[in-house]
Amino acid sequence: MENISPVYARFVLREVLRLGITAERLLQGTTLTRAELESGGDIAMEDFLAILQNGRNLSGNEQLGLVIGRHSNIIALGQIGAAAAIAPTVREGFQVLEHYTRLHISYIRIELSSGLHGLSVSFRYLQDTGEVERFHTESAVMLVQHYVETLTGQALGDAQYRLAIKAPTYQEEYAKWLHSPISFDWDYTSVEVPARWLDLPSPYYNAEMWKEATLMLARSLRELEGEQERPYTQYVTALMRSCEPPLPDLSSVADRVHMSERTLNRRLQQEDTSFRQIKGAVLGSWARRHLRETNQSVEAIAAALGYQDTANFRRAFRNAQGCSPSEFRRQAIVVD
Repeated sequence: MENISPVYARFVLREVLRLGITAERLLQGTTLTRAELESGGDIAMEDFLAILQNGRNLSGNEQLGLVIGRHSNIIALGQIGAAAAIAPTVREGFQVLEHYTRLHISYIRIELSSGLHGLSVSFRYLQDTGEVERFHTESAVMLVQHYVETLTGQALGDAQYRLAIKAPTYQEEYAKWLHSPISFDWDYTSVEVPARWLDLPSPYYNAEMWKEATLMLARSLRELEGEQERPYTQYVTALMRSCEPPLPDLSSVADRVHMSERTLNRRLQQEDTSFRQIKGAVLGSWARRHLRETNQSVEAIAAALGYQDTANFRRAFRNAQGCSPSEFRRQAIVVD
């Protein structure tokens, strides 16, 4: 397992110390001393999981995830959180979290999916976190809430929290700390953030620091060439899926990774794809969604997707789907 920020482990330490439990008991089964936890850098993931488990057992507090979550702050994620904290908008902050967790963290994946009504921020565990998965889940969704509320200065009251855990015995406590409706027993955990929050300008935006954050991303992508499968394809695809139409053009995406359009397309070609193919696939997904879920005309959908000519949209859709947009809509209605 990889390393993780020690911040949340320190919150657990503070909690058990308040209960008169010694640090030595909390750190049993780990490689850490109290001094190393309090003043050192990142800790091993297996040590972090052991601290969570020990904290729950020693404190007898089944609500440890909520305790941690109350202190949620994006800065606790270290370099990743610092970049998200100074992002221009909430959406771009979430994009940073998605990109960096995919590049640098192996036990959990943040995935973004933009839809007709907003952005789905989902959490998928790639490694078994055992009995403490509930704590992770509770603190993760509270972190999202705190992040949106910090950047916007308003309570996030119209989101949806969908948790991949069974409802705990203390579920009534959730309403004290989570400001939107909550449901349980989903296949994966997500926070559905309405569109109105996503592109508000952040008062914490810092242009110079943001430039450094995107440079860090560019360096990470270059370092992964040959190590991770299709890193540029994954990056561009994830970016496109987190945006609403009209989607970014090649120039703006190349700027984000501090390379020329030609170089980015060459990297994608080396991964057996192209910017045009990726953008076309995501636009196709949006087109199908609009045709299935709205009553908009084909002309209105074409305009919403950024097509200046409806005929071009019809042609692209037929090439991808093998039928016209109107035929697809009729077939979708029959299936429903």
